[in-house]
Amino acid sequence: MGVHRIWHHGLVPTEGKRPLDALRSRLIARQRQHDDYTVADLGSSDDGGSRRCDLKFGWTGGEGRYSVQVLLSLCYHAGEDRVAWLLAAACTRAWRSCHEAPAHRIGLEELGASGSDEIPIEAPVLAMRGWSRKECDRVAELLGEALVADWRTSAVLMLTEPPTVPVDGWPGLVNVFDVDDRFRRTLNQHVPLGYEVPQGARLYAPLCDQLPDFVETASPVSGEALQGAITRLLQTRGRTPLPEEWAEVPSVKAWYATDPFDAPEREPDAELTEKLDRAERELAEARGVITILRKKSKAEAEDRDRRAGEVKVLRRRLEELSAIDVACLRTQLAQLQEEVDDYARAFEETETERDDLRRVNGLLAGTLARFHDADDEVAAAERPPEEFPSFAELIGAATATLKHLAITAEPAPAAILDHHPKAGAWRRKAWDALRTLDAYAGARTTLLDAGQDPGPELSDVLAFARTGQPGSLISANIIALAESDTVTTNERLRQARTFRVDPRTNPCGRDYFGAHIALERFKSPAPRLHFLDDTDGTGTVYVGYLGAHLPTSKTN
Repeated sequence: MGVHRIWHHGLVPTEGKRPLDALRSRLIARQRQHDDYTVADLGSSDDGGSRRCDLKFGWTGGEGRYSVQVLLSLCYHAGEDRVAWLLAAACTRAWRSCHEAPAHRIGLEELGASGSDEIPIEAPVLAMRGWSRKECDRVAELLGEALVADWRTSAVLMLTEPPTVPVDGWPGLVNVFDVDDRFRRTLNQHVPLGYEVPQGARLYAPLCDQLPDFVETASPVSGEALQGAITRLLQTRGRTPLPEEWAEVPSVKAWYATDPFDAPEREPDAELTEKLDRAERELAEARGVITILRKKSKAEAEDRDRRAGEVKVLRRRLEELSAIDVACLRTQLAQLQEEVDDYARAFEETETERDDLRRVNGLLAGTLARFHDADDEVAAAERPPEEFPSFAELIGAATATLKHLAITAEPAPAAILDHHPKAGAWRRKAWDALRTLDAYAGARTTLLDAGQDPGPELSDVLAFARTGQPGSLISANIIALAESDTVTTNERLRQARTFRVDPRTNPCGRDYFGAHIALERFKSPAPRLHFLDDTDGTGTVYVGYLGAHLPTSKTN
C-alpha cells in the first residue's frame, strides 16, 4: 500500500476574539452532522505571538477501495484578521481528478476559506460571461497579476467554451473560470507574452510544481484531456516541497515523517490521557485568561478616579437634559416638518403656474408682434408644447428643426434623466429652453446681418427673456450667464464644463460653457442645460451639455 500525498494552503476569515477555537469548534460540529468521515483534535500550542492547532480527518472512498488521511493545521498571529491554514492529505491510491477534494469533504470551503491566491475555494466553476467592460478590466488586472506571480500555489483553468465532459475545479488546488471572448481579450492585455489565454482552454500550473501549462485549442475542448491534466497536476504536487512557512512546523513535519495509515499504539489508559491533555489545555487557557483579567483590573483601577469625575459631569448634564420637555419638542418638530412639506408642494405648484404664465406671455408677445410683420416669431410662439417620450428624441427634434442651435451635447447624461418621475416635466422645460435659445439667436443674428444694433433687449439671452421678446418661453429666473467664482477658478470644475465647439469659434475645438439654464433649481439631480452664445461670431448658440447638475466644490 503506497502513500500518495498532496498539500495546499490559504487563508480563512477570523471569528470572534478566539478565532482558532471558533474554527475548530465549527469543523468538529460539522463532523457530528456527517457520518462519512472522522475527526480528531490533536491539540493546540503557543509560539511567541502566534497560536496553532491541528485536526486530523479520515475516511474511505471508492466503496472502500482506498483510504484518505488529512492533517489540517491552523495558525493565527495576534492582531491579524485572518487565519492561515495548511491542508496535507494522503491517499492509499494515486490522486485523480475524480477523487473528492479533501477541502470539500471536511467543509473547509464553508468557512469562507480562500487559496494562497486569495480566490475563494467554494465555487467549482466561476462564470465570467456578459460582464461590463469596467468589471472585466478590474478583475482581469487582479487575475493577470496572480497568473504570473511566483507565490501562486494553486492552478487556474481558463475555459472559453464548454468541454465535451463537464470539468469542475478541485477546491483549494484548481480554480476554474468560464470566460467569454471579451474577458479573454481583456485578460490577455494584462499578461505578458506567453501567458495569453487561447480560444479553447489553458491550465496555468503553479511555478512551484515545475509543470508546463496544459493548452487545448481544439474545438470542442476535450473534457477527458482536461481531467487528465488535472490528474497529472495532483500527482505532481506529491513531489513538490512544502512552503517555507509550513515546512518546519513540528506537527506538519512529524506528519510527513510518518505513515499516516499506520495504526497508532494503544495506550493503557487512552481515555485518562485524553482527559489529562484536555485538562492541561484548559488550565493553560484559564491561566491566560487570568493574566488578561489581572491586567484589565489594574488598568481599571488606575482609571477609576478619572471615570468617577466623568460620571459626575455626565450626571449633572443628564439632570439638565431631563428638565427639557422632549415630547413637546418632538411635537413641534413634526408640525414644522408638515409645514415644510406644505411649502414645498406650494412652491412646485407656483413654479408650474409661473411656467404656464411665461408661455402665455410668449404667445401674447407673438400676437403683439403680428402688427410688426413678425409672422415667423408669431407662428413659433403659437405652437403648442410638444411631448417627447425621451431626451434622445427631444435632442433629435431640436437638431432637425432649431437651425440657429449647434447641439454638441453627449446623449448619455440626458438619457439617465429619462428614468426620473419628473422626466416629462423636465423634457417640456428643456424644449421650451431650446426654442427660446433658437428664437434669441435668430432675432439677434437677423439684426446683426442687417448691420443694425440689437439693442439692450437682445444683448444676451437673459435680457431676451427678461424683456419678454417674441419666442421667449422660459422665465429669466432660471437663466444664469456664468458660474460662481469658485467654479470658474477651479481647473477641475472648469474642465467639467468644457465641451466641443466649431474650430471657427475656438481653434482648440473646445470651449468653456459657464452659462446654463436650470430645469430644476433645488432638488437633486437638479438638471442643467449648459450653452455658449456665439451669435457675434458664427451666429450660433451651442448646447454642450444636458443632464444632471455638474460637480461643484460642495458636491464633489
